[in-house]
Amino acid sequence: MKLFSIQKSLKIFTGVKFALVILSLIAIASSLGSFLEQEEGINFYQENYPLEKPIFGIITWKFILQLGLDHVYRTWWFFCLLFFLVISLISCTITRQFPIFSNSKDYFFRKKKKSFLELPFCIQIKNISYLNETILFKIQNLNFYIYQKGNFLYGYKGLIGRLSPILVHFSLIIVLLGSFFSAFNNFKAQEILPKGEIFHIQNPIQIGWLTNLPTVSTRVNDFWVEYENNRIHQFYSNLSILDNFGNEIKQQTISVNNPLRYQNIDFYQSDWNLLGIRFQQGKNIYEAPVFALENSSKSWITWIQTKEANFTLVFDQLQNNFFVYDTNGNFLSVNNIGDSFSENRLGSSRFTGEILLDILPSTGLQIKYDPSITIIYFGFGLLMITACLSYLPYTQIWIFNQSTNSWIGGSTNRGKMKLEIEFENFIRSLEKSFSKNTFFLKK
Repeated sequence: MKLFSIQKSLKIFTGVKFALVILSLIAIASSLGSFLEQEEGINFYQENYPLEKPIFGIITWKFILQLGLDHVYRTWWFFCLLFFLVISLISCTITRQFPIFSNSKDYFFRKKKKSFLELPFCIQIKNISYLNETILFKIQNLNFYIYQKGNFLYGYKGLIGRLSPILVHFSLIIVLLGSFFSAFNNFKAQEILPKGEIFHIQNPIQIGWLTNLPTVSTRVNDFWVEYENNRIHQFYSNLSILDNFGNEIKQQTISVNNPLRYQNIDFYQSDWNLLGIRFQQGKNIYEAPVFALENSSKSWITWIQTKEANFTLVFDQLQNNFFVYDTNGNFLSVNNIGDSFSENRLGSSRFTGEILLDILPSTGLQIKYDPSITIIYFGFGLLMITACLSYLPYTQIWIFNQSTNSWIGGSTNRGKMKLEIEFENFIRSLEKSFSKNTFFLKK
């Protein structure tokens, strides 16, 4: 009685129309989240979605910000859609899937000729000696669970096909709940760091409402770029996780698509840049900044002033050589790191020259924290398995032995052609056990 009252109260959520409406709204919201850039600043939306030129006549930066379309997956109305979908799945599981599964385990016998004729597959055969025992033996070999009471026999197989829809709903609920918790407890940060720097996470670009930034100390040990055919093939950062006393806990070299993972925090290699150079002038060591060239994202320029002349240094990619120009822009030479780039350039024997000691690169790290990602992956893995299992057929067979004749019938929820073949093979195997004139077919 209590289950009936629960089913009645949840009836509105179990309807197919309600589920389709919720799924359609989620699909529309997800499409908007894919179409519109997410988590950008207000200036970005004002520039790309001006009031004067609305997209489709309505989409402007005000429209986007008012509805929260700049962060669709963290809005209250998107959470409400997920909540209603979870309620719909739970309600459908309680009111429909569990009763179907429970009834599938129960046995019932067909006791009338009319009930057999309603089945998609049935035959009537003469009842002879040892027929019932032969049929029972062959059904057992087909892996049927069998119930027998007097002249009635019932069997079924493929119960996992009835259980799988429940597990499909369960896995979907796990994915949705994982996504829901992920929105409240996660962060994404971007750090641009020079080689040798020790840093704490302090530049979040996205952070959940219940998230506290972890106090993890990380050191950039080294950074380098790998070239192939004079083109960048991969770039690497060697990182160390440190404890509160500066002792190394974990050390790993990361690259694109090969992050470092520590306590649910992922350190991804995202970008790199050149900050400056270190050079020696006489006995002193100096550092000078470099500036990116406008026409090239990975080329830089800087100027070195000496007592005798000024020099322009140009760096292309993160390589061990650089180009030297004079103040008039005339090309002088190509030098390597460690070379003196100004010695005797002016024909002065008393000029000792400047030596480029090192270039100072910086690595771009994207840092993500999402403890719910394991739950989401588990839910998706379970969903793929249970979705495949749900296609397994649930097959039933009934036998009614009368004084002179016996009725055999079967049905399945999927793969009726396969069942028809199996049913035909089953009958043929009985024919081999007895004389062919024993059998005659009625439908």
